[in-house]
Amino acid sequence: MRSNLCLLLLCCGVVSVQPPARAQTLVYSFSYVDTASSRRALFANVPPPGRRSEDLDIAMVRNTRKNEIYSISIADGKRSLLFSDDGTHLEISAGDTVSRGAKAYTVGVWRERRMTPSPGLYSDDGIYELSLDSSNHFRKIGTALSRAAPVLNPQATQAAVQSADAQSILIYSVPDWKVLSTLNVAKLVQTHCPVCVTTSFGWLADGSRLFVELDVGDEDDSGTANHPGAYIFSAKGVDQGAIPPEVGAFHYPGYVHAQVIDRHLLGQSPDGQYLFLDYGVKQRNSDGQTAPFLVIAGSDQKSVKQFPLRFPIGTIYLSPSGKYGAYLESRQTPDYHGEPHLWVRDLNSGDEEDLLSVPPPNPPQSPTPNILLSILGWTD
Repeated sequence: MRSNLCLLLLCCGVVSVQPPARAQTLVYSFSYVDTASSRRALFANVPPPGRRSEDLDIAMVRNTRKNEIYSISIADGKRSLLFSDDGTHLEISAGDTVSRGAKAYTVGVWRERRMTPSPGLYSDDGIYELSLDSSNHFRKIGTALSRAAPVLNPQATQAAVQSADAQSILIYSVPDWKVLSTLNVAKLVQTHCPVCVTTSFGWLADGSRLFVELDVGDEDDSGTANHPGAYIFSAKGVDQGAIPPEVGAFHYPGYVHAQVIDRHLLGQSPDGQYLFLDYGVKQRNSDGQTAPFLVIAGSDQKSVKQFPLRFPIGTIYLSPSGKYGAYLESRQTPDYHGEPHLWVRDLNSGDEEDLLSVPPPNPPQSPTPNILLSILGWTD
């Protein structure tokens, strides 16, 4: 009940504006996207071109009506509005935003009216640093290589960004956004798994090494030269080999490992344990009835914890302390629509809490904008 009530207050604009939250506080966003009907209603009586204000021209070309970033305390459920791009020249891409501490880093678009080289509305893509202190302050720190979000190391001192052609990963210093090194992903693929593609990458707990995950996809991996898996790089680009497949190997009572879906490395906890998203099938069931599991494993094969999960959308976000993991689930409603829910699991006890949800997508004729929910990260 508390979650539903707080969500109603947020959607109605009744929300406390507080300083940035402290430890064990999750950061998430709402993006408001107009339906065809709500957009027509919003711009029903606008003046013709040439007689509009700059703000109105910008509002009419935005992809979202607004994007808002919130925090929620895991301890007491308190929620605070940290940032909003409503009414600004900047439109952030909330799904391509990552937060750490009192800052967030996002792919954004700045729009403004200019008279040169010819009169019109101009846009400029970039990487922006957002202040999560309710001031709505932001600054451009770099050029966007793609629409993908930067991936911060746990110390928030470096960020990894995949190139537009996916052939390399660039390492930037934070917050001055200078290139420190480049990882040659194409060479990694050619060396270890020529038929593979890069499916994900991220940082290990020490903040100086990264993992890059290679997946065969639809190709035949029967060749001896193909070795998919998670490979470790130093931040300077030195290949340090793969995480052995026996680390975190799936063993759950009553289940066998799924044959149709590979496991994925999610990251590493502060104490050095690896977190995997893996899949199992109940014994005597078909492979089409897979179930997701969170697997936490150290280098000792006996120290493994495994938790059943609801099917997550995207990745699982580990808190800086390593105590909590947050993820989104798309729950099917009675009329077969997907309703996003935000879950947090205590990785020590296994307890789980449904923190909030947003309504399923509205039909085009609805006068109400859709609300898209994204997880951005945790505060320190």
